[in-house]
Amino acid sequence: MAFRKPFRMTHQRRVILEQLQAAEDHPTADELYARVRQVLPRVSLGTVYRNLETMAQLGMVRKLETADGPRRFDGRTHRHSHVRCVACGRVADAPMPS
Repeated sequence: MAFRKPFRMTHQRRVILEQLQAAEDHPTADELYARVRQVLPRVSLGTVYRNLETMAQLGMVRKLETADGPRRFDGRTHRHSHVRCVACGRVADAPMPS
């Protein structure tokens, strides 16, 4: 059995989460990394990747995987659907009927 350290909300993790929650476009890790670097210029791409994976495992963010596109992330964890444009690959929230 593997023991996992408790998840501590560090400053880097907080900025990553805030940038993702502010995003409307379901960014890839690389796209989010570029945004996070505007706030934390010394953050590494590996740090962003690792923290996104950890936050997805903990249910703090959603990881969106498609068959033919890059993995994207969503800071909104409530139940909702997504649509993907076949022309440009953009991912957006899809309205769900009540």
